Amino acid sequence: MKRSCVLFAILVFCLSTGLAQQFTPPQNKNAALRYWMAFADLTDHSADRATVKLMEDVLSGAAQWDEQKLGQIVEENSAAVTSMQRATQLPECNWGLDYARGAAMSLGHLPKARVLARLNALYGVRQMAKGDTAGAVATWLAGLRFSQCVSRDVGLIGLLSARPGFTANLHLLTLAVEAGNVNAELQEKVRAAVHELPAEGLDWQGSIKSEAWADEEGLKYLAKAPNFQETYKSFFGSAASAQPPSQSDIAAFRALMGEVLAAFQLPSAQAKGPLTEIAGKTKSMNTSVQAIFPNYSKMNDLRSDVVNEQEKLVKALVRSKK
Repeated sequence: MKRSCVLFAILVFCLSTGLAQQFTPPQNKNAALRYWMAFADLTDHSADRATVKLMEDVLSGAAQWDEQKLGQIVEENSAAVTSMQRATQLPECNWGLDYARGAAMSLGHLPKARVLARLNALYGVRQMAKGDTAGAVATWLAGLRFSQCVSRDVGLIGLLSARPGFTANLHLLTLAVEAGNVNAELQEKVRAAVHELPAEGLDWQGSIKSEAWADEEGLKYLAKAPNFQETYKSFFGSAASAQPPSQSDIAAFRALMGEVLAAFQLPSAQAKGPLTEIAGKTKSMNTSVQAIFPNYSKMNDLRSDVVNEQEKLVKALVRSKK
């Protein structure tokens, strides 16, 4: 009987070893696929205004962590947060968007990304409150990498979706460094991560190029629409007061976007004048161009805010080293 058991165990071992040798798990280098899986694990409760206000105050540093009011929300989403954090270590990020649909392309990942980004930042605050400084720093650095992915290849809406989480993580890292909670070893990790970031935090020019493409596709769609008035109203929510955009209107829009890109190559303070002039030029253009043209002066102000937040962290790290 003993011998039979031993032989059976050997047989099972050989079979399992053989199967293990035959199967090699496929490698995934695309972080976005893992982000989608993290989104599936989200438990996004509709929080009341007081809870949302508390979350924002905690993220800004205006309020301390409140385990009783916020702990359960973060705990229920810990699987989603940690999945996202692991995914940020992968080298690529392709959301798999259907660019062939042009202006009708679905961007359903962005609302979920905003929720997950805020939960991740709160997750780090909770770790810090429990004395896990290394964990908190790792969480906030992962949040910076996640924001880079969120802003990628989807125009200005991607930037607007990524910016709150990105600046929150920068701000929380700055507060931790200024409070003396981050030791020298962790500070070096933060310095290395900040060094890898673009000089202006996010890829503003890349997003503007994506936006220019999307908006031009929208203008082309309007130009060919069988019923321009109805299509215009579905796009912008109001009745059109002009004819569909012509090829020359679209060419003029394309040239103006070249000027916008040139302005964003300048520091934000120097870009204000050119962007104001560009906005003035749109007033004499086709109504569709006016309606579809974003407020790039406002985007430039947001760019300045991001740069300032990043500089605050850099300065805090410099002061802590003295």
